[in-house]
Amino acid sequence: MDPMDNELKIKLAEGPLGREGFTDGLRQRIEARIEEEGSRPKPRKTGFVAACALLAVTVMLLFVDGERLSSLLRINQSTYDEHSQHAAAPVKESWEASIRSALLLGLRTDLPAAGSQGEYSTYRTVLIAPEHNRLQKTAEGAGILMPYKMDFWKIGGQRIADEEKEAWTITASKAAANPAFEDEQVSALVSAKPVKLSEKLLFAGNRYITVAQTVQSRDPASGKAVQYEYVWVKELLQIAPARKEISLTPLEEPHVSLRGLLAAYAEPIIQELKPRLPVQPGESGRAAGAVDLSGESWTIVRKQGRWIAQLADYGSAENLDGKIGYRLKDVPMELPASVVSHDELAVSWSEIKRLQPSAVDVFTSPKHDFVAVVTDRNIIIYPYIDQLIPSQLMTIPLQPNESVVMAQWATDRYVESWKQQVKAFLEP
Repeated sequence: MDPMDNELKIKLAEGPLGREGFTDGLRQRIEARIEEEGSRPKPRKTGFVAACALLAVTVMLLFVDGERLSSLLRINQSTYDEHSQHAAAPVKESWEASIRSALLLGLRTDLPAAGSQGEYSTYRTVLIAPEHNRLQKTAEGAGILMPYKMDFWKIGGQRIADEEKEAWTITASKAAANPAFEDEQVSALVSAKPVKLSEKLLFAGNRYITVAQTVQSRDPASGKAVQYEYVWVKELLQIAPARKEISLTPLEEPHVSLRGLLAAYAEPIIQELKPRLPVQPGESGRAAGAVDLSGESWTIVRKQGRWIAQLADYGSAENLDGKIGYRLKDVPMELPASVVSHDELAVSWSEIKRLQPSAVDVFTSPKHDFVAVVTDRNIIIYPYIDQLIPSQLMTIPLQPNESVVMAQWATDRYVESWKQQVKAFLEP
């Protein structure tokens, strides 16, 4: 089977065309194929039947729209496959050999309270990269391995205790074969003292992270135990080195406000959303009222395949079921590349949902060579060759309640460097 036949087949055979349908590039390939067929000597009978099937499809392509094309291809697929059973293999091998991207995924699993142990989270990092002309999982390990400038840093859990209380916090150190701190998987911990402060990672970029923070205190009016909830954006170095003392004043800890990040661009957003300052531990939710002029508390979340900012408003915080929290409001502005790099989608969210109705998230490579679709159970990799190819290439199973908190890309010459470093830092 001619390699050009293979290329045409993978572009045309599966499912409806993408947004642009029959592109100029595809038309040029078909016209070239027709000219090539006309200049070749008369083939044997078996090859002649295959050539006729291909030419019939290409001629009809000039006169049908995307939906009719999809139906036509389904009708002719069985005839075509009789003479091209091995057509997909060369295309797959050729495509995988041309991949110039690697995807570093950070995953968080939330686990419920059990016995004397409270709720907790565990983390792992997975690298998907080309190796031996195949796209595959090349490294995996505990904790979040985050690229920062020209290095990698390891984000993990830390346990702090004093005479009266404990805290489970997020900390970071520069990655090494022998890490500077031991990543304590909280799943192995049984608290001997009350846990007054706990944190979990919501987002990790290439400079900033987002942390959800819970503080256990008491309502001054009723004296009852209350759980105060917060979200903070921090620079990586603001959680390193590891903390030695338990702080129960979250607003006073180092963090990045929305104004601190966006400068004057944040002012009209804050004026429109009118957030209220976080309620401090020991304060009643009804006592809150001061306007947050800087956007101190905010977070970064995924929504339909993109990272977006949400501002936390504590103005409506009330003691409901023993909790005082916040309400999130979408920030109507795209985040800069310094916060969320390579966050453009090569395909629309509607295309992804048509392909995979159970999709909850999607990531596309900067080189537009593969797409990672996230469901509740799996991360599914699809090829991308000018358009999304609806053929599953590989699947990474997800644990129950596991979600993506980091998606970082390496391209071209950095792919091999990441493969070597990530494997050394993640695997013993």
